[in-house]
Amino acid sequence: MSTEPRHKITIGLGERKESLRTVQADTHEEFVEEVKKAIESLQVCYDLMLAGKAVTNLVETPAPVQAQATAQPAPAAPAAPAAFTEASVPQCPHGPMTPRSGSGAKGPWKAWFCPTPKGTPDQCVKPVSPQWVTRGTPEWNNFPA
Repeated sequence: MSTEPRHKITIGLGERKESLRTVQADTHEEFVEEVKKAIESLQVCYDLMLAGKAVTNLVETPAPVQAQATAQPAPAAPAAPAAFTEASVPQCPHGPMTPRSGSGAKGPWKAWFCPTPKGTPDQCVKPVSPQWVTRGTPEWNNFPA
């Protein structure tokens, strides 16, 4: 005769199944009772998860600014770093570099190239041109070409 229980189920809570309960019993009546206990236990875990998320949201949400009794202006927030769109275009000895993008065997690419026509005798070569743009950087996301 098998030693495994006749009724068995595993119940999980959360997207990543942070809390697991395995319910098992030999009879249907025992199984129903154990499921009720597991549901109560999981409800406690669920309530704790909700409370934890509420606390996290509270901590991450800035507190509202209360009006001051005096008419002093609020201090200016520090300026955000300049976005790439405001950055200057790279320069080479021949002037502002030209943005180009395309797709190759390794996927999409973006780079700055010397503005002279291809084959120009004094055209810039490595390391001046091309200047490759790294994927996932702000420059990549805001590249003009």
